[in-house]
Amino acid sequence: MTTTQQYAAVAAVLAVVAGAGRVWWQLHRLRRVLRAERAATLLADAVHHRDLEAFRTRVAAAVAEQRAAEEFTGRAASELAVMAAADAVVAAELARTTHHNPQEGDTP
Repeated sequence: MTTTQQYAAVAAVLAVVAGAGRVWWQLHRLRRVLRAERAATLLADAVHHRDLEAFRTRVAAAVAEQRAAEEFTGRAASELAVMAAADAVVAAELARTTHHNPQEGDTP
């Protein structure tokens, strides 16, 4: 083998090694990008889950507040109805009886 052929063989080997190195480097970069993409996906899923839980908590609090308000309104309405009935009884009793002044000796 002549010197020129040896140089050509060495150059060919170096070209193959350089090509293999470039392929290895591209695969390495691709793996890093895939890892970063997986991490971003996991982070996005975790944030979505956290936001969804916070939303569910806010909705549950709003529903509980609405139910408490409706319950209070119902109790207040029933209390007002009782007071109105008592007022009607008092008004009827006052209309039925004559007004009197106990000091003057009037009796109902």
